Amino acid sequence: MFFIVNSKKKSSQLHITAMQPVQMIWLVSLLLSIAFCQFISYDEFHRDHLPQLLSLTNDSDENVILRFNKTRIPGSKESKDVQEFIINYFEKLDHEWLVDQDSFEENGFSFTNLVFSSTIAEKYIVFAVHYDSKIEPEGFIGAMDSAASCGILLYLARFIDNVYSLEQNLIDRTISAEYVGIKIVFFDGEEALKEWGPNDSIYGAKHLASKWDQKNILDTIDLFVLMDLIGSDEHVTIPSFFRGSHFYYEMLSELEDSYLETRSKGTKSLVPTDHRFLELGRGVIDDDHIPFYNAGIDVLHLIPLPFPQTWHTIHDTFDHLGQEEIYKWAELISNFVINVVDLYRL
Repeated sequence: MFFIVNSKKKSSQLHITAMQPVQMIWLVSLLLSIAFCQFISYDEFHRDHLPQLLSLTNDSDENVILRFNKTRIPGSKESKDVQEFIINYFEKLDHEWLVDQDSFEENGFSFTNLVFSSTIAEKYIVFAVHYDSKIEPEGFIGAMDSAASCGILLYLARFIDNVYSLEQNLIDRTISAEYVGIKIVFFDGEEALKEWGPNDSIYGAKHLASKWDQKNILDTIDLFVLMDLIGSDEHVTIPSFFRGSHFYYEMLSELEDSYLETRSKGTKSLVPTDHRFLELGRGVIDDDHIPFYNAGIDVLHLIPLPFPQTWHTIHDTFDHLGQEEIYKWAELISNFVINVVDLYRL
């Protein structure tokens, strides 16, 4: 069982003398709030919602991951269907997310980034993924590239929605406090239209980074988490690529250790003692994080290296996804959000 424990509270003695009823109600609320936040388990939520939202076999109305089991070429009907599904999904959540549809045209294609913000805040943690798929080979689905990660981030949104509901009447809040917000970004146009290169790739990321630069939003981003090629049924290793985000990588690795200790299935993906790429002082993989990294933002790039064998082949289908791996990453990212946001309360 995984627990989030807040050990930062300082013990104090409360001396109660002739309190008015309103004061007593406030005090009881405060004590319940502190007790609730000090010891919260989200296991029940994960147990109920993982198979409901992320099952690879049960195509229920609640399932989100199977909605991406189609080609998603920029500007296509399928791409627009996915956009509509994502927007409708967020609109149905109890918490009201701020929505930004970032649409533009380039190289004869129409692109649309989707950005969802949990609140208006001074600082943000960004979780990002690309939802488009390659044009070639024809019929390419891109299950791990990156349909699975899209499903995981939709799960994250539902998890955050649940936390907002739990904390609605609490004084001491974590994720629903307004000192830090969460942005969930679905990039369009990550894949090359013809051949990968600086002028034919990551269209959506470059456009959004430029837009955020003009609006001074880049300065509010404390951490940019990019997920790509997650969910393969192969055993993969995800290295730590940047020294600036290694602290967060270690945090996520500890969560993975805790997860695996309580599960009979799943394999270790994160290796915090592997510093090969940290010592390079530069990125080794071109991906949607590049314009944000170049802007000086700390990037946590969650991508396996070497890439899984089905990468950019017609075999990157849902048949080659690993159910337990998807469940693991959905739970890890959800608990990671709580731990990162909790740092802002120090």
